[in-house]
Amino acid sequence: MTRTATQAVRATEGVARGGKRFGESVWRPFVRLSGVLWLEFTGVFFGIFALFAGTGAWKLRGSLHETATNHEDHIHFVMAALMAVVFAYFCISSFVRAGRRERAR
Repeated sequence: MTRTATQAVRATEGVARGGKRFGESVWRPFVRLSGVLWLEFTGVFFGIFALFAGTGAWKLRGSLHETATNHEDHIHFVMAALMAVVFAYFCISSFVRAGRRERAR
């Protein structure tokens, strides 16, 4: 009687270990892939903002030399250029982090 009880306990422990290993083998790649996908998605999102800010700065580039007459346009140019640089940095760093996470195993 104790032999069958011991075998049942071992079988239950084996099933629990197997279930845990199965869960790790299924969920770990899924979690890593979803993290990489999220970083790439945010990189594209920041890239879109950088593109819009860059086009805004491009439109205002003529006011860079006219600081005395168009001070307000000059400030808008500087802010748009700064925003483009910051969002471009976020875009690039997000894709770099996604690449590192994808290579890490």
